[in-house]
Amino acid sequence: MNFGSYTAKDFQVLIQSTATGLSALAELPHYGGERSTVPLWSQLLHALANTLSPDVMILENAPFIMPRAQNVASQPLNLIDGHATLLAAHAIFSTPRTHSNTSRTSSRNEEHEDESMHSADSDSSDGSVESLDLPLQAHMLPGRGRRLSAVVPVLLVADSHNIVPLICSTLYQRRVWGIHQPVVGLCCSSTSTIATAIFGWLDPDQSEEGRMPVAYLALAADVGLDASMGVFDFAGTRSAINLAQFILGLRTHFEDIKGAISIEAVDSLNPLHWRSDLPDFETQSDGRLGERVASWTHQVHVQTSSSEASSSSSPRTPSPLSDTALVSYETMSSPLLATIVEDEVHDANIRVPQEARATNAKGREPQPSSSKKSSKRSSPSPQSLSEVRTLTLSRAPSPYPNSQFAALSDTGLNDSMSISNWLFERNAFTVGRLIVCSEELAKNTGINEMVKIYDEMTAFTWSDNIKTILLKAKVDSFVSGIRTDLCNMDGSLNCQSSANDVPSLGDVEFISSKMSVLLHAVKGARQCDDIGKLQGANEANRRHEWDALLLNFFQPVPSQRDVLLERQLNLLRNLAADDSSFATRASQVALEYHFLCSEQLRWIPLTTDISDSWKQARAAHSQGAQFSDDTQIRSLQRNFAKVIAHHSSKDPVTGKCDAILVIPCSGVATAMLQRIFSTEEKDKFLKYFMLVQGPKLDTSTAETPVGHHEKITSGQSLQVPSSSCISDFGKTDRDQLLNPFLCHPDFNQETQMKVTPLSKDTPCDERSRQDLLLPVLLAEYKKKDESAISTSMNQIKTLLVSAVIFLSEVGITDQPIFGLVVNGTLGAVTMAWMTNKQTYIMERNIRHYDIRDPFQALQFVSILPRLARHGLNLRGLLEKQLANIDVKELQSKPWSKLPQQQENDR
Repeated sequence: MNFGSYTAKDFQVLIQSTATGLSALAELPHYGGERSTVPLWSQLLHALANTLSPDVMILENAPFIMPRAQNVASQPLNLIDGHATLLAAHAIFSTPRTHSNTSRTSSRNEEHEDESMHSADSDSSDGSVESLDLPLQAHMLPGRGRRLSAVVPVLLVADSHNIVPLICSTLYQRRVWGIHQPVVGLCCSSTSTIATAIFGWLDPDQSEEGRMPVAYLALAADVGLDASMGVFDFAGTRSAINLAQFILGLRTHFEDIKGAISIEAVDSLNPLHWRSDLPDFETQSDGRLGERVASWTHQVHVQTSSSEASSSSSPRTPSPLSDTALVSYETMSSPLLATIVEDEVHDANIRVPQEARATNAKGREPQPSSSKKSSKRSSPSPQSLSEVRTLTLSRAPSPYPNSQFAALSDTGLNDSMSISNWLFERNAFTVGRLIVCSEELAKNTGINEMVKIYDEMTAFTWSDNIKTILLKAKVDSFVSGIRTDLCNMDGSLNCQSSANDVPSLGDVEFISSKMSVLLHAVKGARQCDDIGKLQGANEANRRHEWDALLLNFFQPVPSQRDVLLERQLNLLRNLAADDSSFATRASQVALEYHFLCSEQLRWIPLTTDISDSWKQARAAHSQGAQFSDDTQIRSLQRNFAKVIAHHSSKDPVTGKCDAILVIPCSGVATAMLQRIFSTEEKDKFLKYFMLVQGPKLDTSTAETPVGHHEKITSGQSLQVPSSSCISDFGKTDRDQLLNPFLCHPDFNQETQMKVTPLSKDTPCDERSRQDLLLPVLLAEYKKKDESAISTSMNQIKTLLVSAVIFLSEVGITDQPIFGLVVNGTLGAVTMAWMTNKQTYIMERNIRHYDIRDPFQALQFVSILPRLARHGLNLRGLLEKQLANIDVKELQSKPWSKLPQQQENDR
């Protein structure tokens, strides 16, 4: 189908599914924090934006450069990048060099040659690529080193704290490129369903030298949902259809922007120094470098005394500063939209047309330009070196944030902090998805039964009945070709043998009712992968497709979507620090682990072709032997207790889980709290006992949010390292143990297809915050980066072990909890359980899925209905155990790390 011929009807199924999903989400309790709506509506926006041009580049969760202040001296030194939820852009690439032009310099000033360029859809030849010779002012996305491309956004989507600076930065970038078309943006809250269209343009007359051009913004003021005024609701089908038509109508606008791009215009126009991250060298002395640097340093405000710090105001927030009008969350949220009023901002550089201001009939009082949310971006005043040293000497060791701890190198069971020590000191072993022959060992560990449960949960048998049901499903024409490819695949090649006919036809019917969501996720995953190869990708850019699959296909009961995103979880306390006998029996524990690894290795037949599963098992066997040696050495050194105490003082206290699938148990926590009479003790119980924590969690040791300056790396194929020498048994190959994507238990799973390059912001009620949430699956996302796999695996291990212990505290053992480890478009399903007070994590020889492949994506989502039933079974077990739960015992010895850390600090 021609790109220009798409209408909202071609996305009708996705529109209806998005509206239904958001409406259902609005009816659910918040469970300690507002639910994010982004994964649902961003999938729709992504699909619609794909039709703007064959070469459109879509970036999600993209950082952008903030515009500078009118007066550079007033600009805060701690200004950081802004954050766009979604950008639909045109990308310009320099032409790949061939043998005939590799010697040509990239400097246009010296050669007086036009810089050749091509769009994202142009054919590229082999060979090296020249840098795109453009001033930094022509770029609005951060980056380092030589630039191979430039991105010019066309459709901008951001929340109320970022949309205004995003529009301004885009306008200033377009002025550099000589583009005069207006900017189109959508203001969308991450927890709401309302989208407000905003249009921006610059004063056509060049402003006086040294001052930024005046920006004008137009948006609806004080109106309800009115598509004709650019106010849409994703949760309403009719309103969402109007929004779809609005976005689809931007195709001509996209082509106009694309046609107006000219590198010659960048050279011919007067420079506009709009970026907040660059010193204005060009308008200063054009002499020697030393003079220019000296001139720039005079602009930097240096805080020289504490008195100056105390007398000055708090750091400015990173917004368009005094040159823009910040739109606060309250004024931008539906149903009433405040106009950006010129008089609210002194020395403002944004104007609102007089006609728009006249519609502000309510006469709302001026709002301050900074908000609480944006002020959190400001950094504290720097401390002197002597103060830092004094504080460092007086403080107890600080716990690691979980993300930082997970990135530490695993050196085994020596004295340093490591994931192996963390697990060992909590009676947790890592195992493979391999049965053992010893009946006694199988009974003591439960491993054979758990392998059976894992296979029943993840098995998939393709059949003609499944194909027939999927072909009858109603899907959007935009993704109908992917459905055709799926049904034409030879499904028998990618299926494991199973005694059960799974998934059930009931599950297939449920999946087919949401088939368009699945196919759009596949298409989105492919495009994210392509963008990563061209532009580089950040971690958040890959998560929305996974989130959308979890939100749509995990429904324990109809219309119930108990998927919580980015929640803090309590982590398990250091059990060895509480056990004075642990040092004496540590060597025996290590020997037991070594024996378990030996038995799993024996199960794998050794053939001529060494399998990846055998390599992993062999590496685990070597690790077990090393653990045994390490514990014996530490026993001889007689410092076991001291080392464990040091580890305990630095163990992470909480960890952020990217997504957690839960089963709520309404009334269970309330029943427990009724046995506690003190209000203070009730709050403490919720804080120490509950696995999933909300905003009231003590954040002194919580995760530090990932900033917008995270490292961006170009996309690269995932090449798993393998052992170079199988016979080198003396050395543990940890690469084999830290990568769940190394092998697949059924086959060498590959993509068969060729992949070419909440509604109302009401506070959560106390009842729902106290609901006990049983964990079913925990997810950890990372961008496609081989070096990040071990970090994500370590993070999921800490979360799974903590979740398993939480279940044991309410009397549930010998039941699995599942994990999802994501690396770009790859997702591996792992599992953990407790048997005989020992925790096991199944992390090797497990199944993984590439959601760029529709068949593998189908296999993955078929697991989610089974997980929902498993969660309901856990709730049934809890209800049977409820009368036997001793609340006083839970209070006297909390399972979580937080109370232990507080004891250490005393």
